[in-house]
Amino acid sequence: MNRQIYDWIRELVRDKPDQTTSRRISLIGSQVLARYGCGYISNNCLVFNAEHKRRLRQRVKDEMGRDPFTEQLPDDRLEMAKYHANEKLAAKTAGNDQLLLNSADGIVRVNNAQIQLYPESIKTAGLLCLNSSINTVEHRTIVVVENLAIMPLCHTWQLPLPDLRALWVYRGDHKSGAKAEACRDFLQRFGKDKTVIVFSDMDPKGLEIALTMPHAQYWLGPEPSAWDGCFKSTYASRSGYDIQSDAMASLMKKCDAGLLADPFSDLVLRIKKERSSYRQEHGYAHNVGLSLFPIKQEIALLG
Repeated sequence: MNRQIYDWIRELVRDKPDQTTSRRISLIGSQVLARYGCGYISNNCLVFNAEHKRRLRQRVKDEMGRDPFTEQLPDDRLEMAKYHANEKLAAKTAGNDQLLLNSADGIVRVNNAQIQLYPESIKTAGLLCLNSSINTVEHRTIVVVENLAIMPLCHTWQLPLPDLRALWVYRGDHKSGAKAEACRDFLQRFGKDKTVIVFSDMDPKGLEIALTMPHAQYWLGPEPSAWDGCFKSTYASRSGYDIQSDAMASLMKKCDAGLLADPFSDLVLRIKKERSSYRQEHGYAHNVGLSLFPIKQEIALLG
């Protein structure tokens, strides 16, 4: 048994349980037929009548201790270990559930608790925790940060944020403990009723992150009066632009469709013209002034 087989059986037994169902012959379907001896092949299809579905459901209940008709497999490995010898049947691997949090005032407010992160004498990127362990978020504002080096700066960098108790969330990568999948899931669950700001590099990929992050409303980056200095700076990145053509194409598609707020659209066009970009670390090192920009036209109109 693996997760794919369980999900395939679950879909089958829930589909008109009192009627006969036909499925195209597939690798998983053939494995179910061979493993459990329920169903038959007819006209190049797998066929399961009501009795086959009943028996198949019971066989899985006996094997897994869970009813595929009513229960999905747990997401968490520790929860999965209660039901099966293979805890890796869980939907989420242990590493993909990790989330890195920080806040400007050093207090993370989740699960109706206030968590003091660090003493003033220690510089830290924040709290690495399990995304699935978070049930409530008591912050009004969430700032998604693209680069790990920026995370420890949330309490020292003077930013134009109306909420000085904003929760910072690292967007994740494939190297550190924090994962992009966990960040996106976190925002899907809690971002709807929050003000979500994306703080990223001023390059095609950074703007694409802002545009595609769940519930993101604003981008935080260099103020318009600083654009000339950033793009023409000796610290600007020009090679970075060339390897982000896919991101730029995606941005231009939204721009041409009139879906982007005017300042954000202007920035996309400016990056395309200059073929240059500017990273967060340089913005901090050279005291570049920052501003908040609405990302989508609908947000700008609401504002």
